[in-house]
Amino acid sequence: MQIQNWKSMAGLAELYQQARALGIETNIAELETFGFTIIEPEKTGVSPEFARRMLERVMAISAEEDALAVELNKHDDAAKPAFGRQLFHLLERDPVFAEAVMNPVVRTMAAYMMGMSYRLYSMVAFVKEGPARSTPMHVDSVGVPTPLPAYGAVCNVSWILTDYTEENGTLGMVPGSHRYCRHPTEMEQPKFIGGAMDDAMVTPLTARAGSLAVFTGNTWHCTYPKTTQGVRTHVATAFCRNYINPAESYDDLPDELVAPWGPELARMIGKSAWQGYRAEGPKLENMALVRAAYQTQYG
Repeated sequence: MQIQNWKSMAGLAELYQQARALGIETNIAELETFGFTIIEPEKTGVSPEFARRMLERVMAISAEEDALAVELNKHDDAAKPAFGRQLFHLLERDPVFAEAVMNPVVRTMAAYMMGMSYRLYSMVAFVKEGPARSTPMHVDSVGVPTPLPAYGAVCNVSWILTDYTEENGTLGMVPGSHRYCRHPTEMEQPKFIGGAMDDAMVTPLTARAGSLAVFTGNTWHCTYPKTTQGVRTHVATAFCRNYINPAESYDDLPDELVAPWGPELARMIGKSAWQGYRAEGPKLENMALVRAAYQTQYG
């Protein structure tokens, strides 16, 4: 079908044209149907060296950072939502992470799920070394009460940096669960027999290093128990709708990091957000930027 720049689509037609040009139309169909998709390394538009470079930086930060500098690490693993190390606020740690956020495939998927005025919600690395327990079933729409809005408030575009297999503690997805529009209950948590997951609802997400795992904020997911000795890590890049309060603050992100990427990254991290005003009221030019985002075609 020939897709035109129909005014009634408010930028979505142009976005779909971009998806077609990038070769990710099938991934959008999978996302709509199953609530998640895997974009193979060959379709991300970057070389295998890029994923290796990001992995090296994640592991270097993990080695350099005092684990107790992160609040979550002051608690026992049993009390934490996820086993292992979590590295936060990566955008300021190395230019490779800004490159990861600004990847055209990443931005196209984020804009498709969250609208053209989407914001960066957070960028977190999950690092597991050696055997690890599973992470409970949950959705990423943290703080959003049931019923969840069908259009989703947040989404996840994760850079997979090591091969993800069931033995390596990959993500466990519940296909079609994004249509439930609710959080999983305690009764719906995965069952284990002999330490292994035994739940017909859950399917392992198998992905090669350099892939993108993309899923909606309404999609039920957990992790499989990790039984291998090696490293398992991915960088979860989360995006949200313009009216959602992002998890991470980027107010003090250095201008020299943002400037090379132009106004799009600045908009994405809230440098030009209209929210947050006091008695002086909002800036009209910033409010206009949100509307203009719907008319922007990615190049």
